[in-house]
Amino acid sequence: MYESIYRRALRMSWDLAWHHKFLWVFGMFATILGQMGILELLTKVGMASSTYALFPTWLASPGVFKDAAQNGGMALSTDGWVWFVCLLLIFVSLAAFFIFTAVSSQGALIRASAQFSKKETLPSTSDAWTAGTKHFWKLLGVNVIKKLILVILTIFVGWATLPVVVVDVTTGYLIISLLVFILAAVVGMVVSFLAIYTAGYIVVEEYPVVKAIESAWRLFLSHWLVSAEVALLVLFFNFLIGLIAVFALLVVFFPVLIAWMVAALTSSAALWMAGLVVGLIFFTLFIIFLGSVFTVFTTSVWTNLFMKMHREGIRSRIVHVLSWRKGK
Repeated sequence: MYESIYRRALRMSWDLAWHHKFLWVFGMFATILGQMGILELLTKVGMASSTYALFPTWLASPGVFKDAAQNGGMALSTDGWVWFVCLLLIFVSLAAFFIFTAVSSQGALIRASAQFSKKETLPSTSDAWTAGTKHFWKLLGVNVIKKLILVILTIFVGWATLPVVVVDVTTGYLIISLLVFILAAVVGMVVSFLAIYTAGYIVVEEYPVVKAIESAWRLFLSHWLVSAEVALLVLFFNFLIGLIAVFALLVVFFPVLIAWMVAALTSSAALWMAGLVVGLIFFTLFIIFLGSVFTVFTTSVWTNLFMKMHREGIRSRIVHVLSWRKGK
């Protein structure tokens, strides 16, 4: 029974992602906010504990601009300042456009997924977009709070790892670093779940932000193990998507390798560069397509199961298997 709930959510989500292709546009922009699930958390916290262990030093970057200004490095002519202000306005406008489109697209995908889950008919794209723009500010607030918490967790992990990298690799430092990493991972996962459920309550149930957060917390407490199971399921599909991306890279760059061989034989630098550019363009387009479809799929999975949790309740698959074996 409970396996069929997960299977049904996956089947419906794939049907929606593949057959309602206009949603790919929403998925493309919503990808900017990151995947719904724990992949973003694991990426940020994991990189902070390894490659980006010195992440807290980034906080000193404003001092670089201050020193440059004091030394005359920021001195510009009148025309230079005009161009600087114009470029700044252009970048701010583009950033505002992408933020508005990404957040609204996320809301649109949640609404479309909810409609498809109820009726199993292709949802109205215009209604979905209207719902996304209607709840823009609420969803923006949820995403900002989530991002800030993840950044803070990343900084703490970086600080905990800093002595291991700079001072000495001792047992005490390693234990502290590991404990901070585990704590940050747990807190980050809870925050990710709450952000998903809060967005669901805002878009699907039309709750105000405070009530949505309170309801999301109660939903998580009653379905914390189910949330972890779904997160791992989505993480598994992220792994598959990664394999597909690697395979696509090999397929796309095989013709590029042939072009490079010909370029080497003919000593043509133009052919070498043309092969590289064409390969990068096709690979980038494929990654955008893959990310767009997958974002629609993951958003639909979470929304579908959110509605099941909220209205009917879902029993953990692990608990179901253990109780079945015990009864047997």
